Amino acid sequence: MVTTRDKDPTMKLIHLAAKKPHQIFWWFIALHLTLWTLLPCWSSPNAPIDVIEGYAWGREWLMGTYKHPPMQAWWLEVFAWATGRAAWAHFLASQVAVVIAFWAVWQTGRRIVGATQALIGALLLEGVIYYNFTSVEFNPNVLQLMFWALAGWSFHRAVKDNRLTDWLLLGVWGAGGLYSKYSTALLLATFVVLMILRPEARRRLKNVGPYLALAVTFLLFLPHLVWLTQHDFMPFTYVKERLHSAEPATHYFTPPAFFPLVLLSPIVFVVGQLLALLPASLLFLVLLNVQPERRATGRINKFDRTFLAAVTFAPTILTLLMAVGFGFKTHDMWGAPFFNFAGLWALVRFYPAGAGIDRRFVIAWGIVFCAGLLGLAGGNVLAPHINHKPLRVHFAGAALAQAVTAEWHKRYNVPLDYVIGDVWVAGNIAYYAPERPHVFLDANPAISPWINPDDVRHKGAVIVWCLDHCGHRGDLNPDHLPELFPRLELQKPLTLPQQTSADTPAAVIGWAILPPE
Repeated sequence: MVTTRDKDPTMKLIHLAAKKPHQIFWWFIALHLTLWTLLPCWSSPNAPIDVIEGYAWGREWLMGTYKHPPMQAWWLEVFAWATGRAAWAHFLASQVAVVIAFWAVWQTGRRIVGATQALIGALLLEGVIYYNFTSVEFNPNVLQLMFWALAGWSFHRAVKDNRLTDWLLLGVWGAGGLYSKYSTALLLATFVVLMILRPEARRRLKNVGPYLALAVTFLLFLPHLVWLTQHDFMPFTYVKERLHSAEPATHYFTPPAFFPLVLLSPIVFVVGQLLALLPASLLFLVLLNVQPERRATGRINKFDRTFLAAVTFAPTILTLLMAVGFGFKTHDMWGAPFFNFAGLWALVRFYPAGAGIDRRFVIAWGIVFCAGLLGLAGGNVLAPHINHKPLRVHFAGAALAQAVTAEWHKRYNVPLDYVIGDVWVAGNIAYYAPERPHVFLDANPAISPWINPDDVRHKGAVIVWCLDHCGHRGDLNPDHLPELFPRLELQKPLTLPQQTSADTPAAVIGWAILPPE
């Protein structure tokens, strides 16, 4: 006899999760990848600033930039090439990185807590904003999600099984993470500490595996190290300035006079991480609807517990210690890759062995998943109607590129090879223009080492700068342009409506043409 309960789709999912968790996992991956690619694309008519910047660098296939290692730019360029610069390419690039992180967590969890709870560990990450809401702007933080998760998976396998393949992969993921962002060193330092403190890992130091991983990481990262020495370690200069010129934590609230200010920024960082984890924490509380006598979790061995605790909390602790010790300002997004294994850690620490999911968790998870999508899309669509201010994703980048390239080709029968300006306005032209011109950032050769200024003067260029309502102002001073380019011809400013139906002020772009010689 078929009951109403048997017809309930949530109950069918629960039964399937118990019997075939791998099937539910791949459905989850397909759902996340599809919706978090298409809905942001629909609600974001213009690429975000970090993506525009990455495309400007990726076009050059650089070994390094003045801000970051080059992996984000390479990743974007591959997706741009493979999709013909489709509007959804950078959103897909983000979500591929995210779902690879899910996969690595799932694989690690299967070894520690079994397939069903590994599925739960991956599903809980949907409640962490770094895997959905903030992941739509593809940047080094998003790319780190993938490499940190893969490194954790390979490290656990390498220590437990001592296979050279796993040590080799650990070296690859370590180098990939460093090519994404230097803060990957926090995770690698965590692995080193585990290798020293845990006897299961320490005995591997007698074998070749750990040294193979170290050698692979070093050899793969060596070209970037050479680039750093050749370019005066530019990214570290940028990082130093960023650490000490960040928006002060007192922007959020004013502490009492007796409160040590050196602790304020770390406290704000911790609060930011707790807020980022809040939806996942609420999901886990729903999951804990089990009988108290079932809360024993003794089957997990000590190394697995220590590993999950270390990779979940050590990077945060190291960040806070450095922030207090060196007195620099922290940024919430630094925590993006820290919590890949947080769900698994919570399961091992608080959830009964062998327990699955119930109907309330399935419903709560669906609410969280839909709320993230609707929050992003609704914010992009409705925010300009509420505050009458456009977001950067409403900037008319394609219209700007069309206007300036049309005028250029109207005058000259040669390609537009160069655009000069800040990374936002000039970068939009470089991405949306058919010929994808090179970007001469702020007309500054120091931060644009791929540019030959003599070639710019020879081939000519379009120079652009923001006058009003562009969403970003760079360091290019238009008053100095005649000194830099005496032959430039000032043009009438362009007024471009924002890509929203709301009543918002149009963007006003100043621009000039440097004629070819």
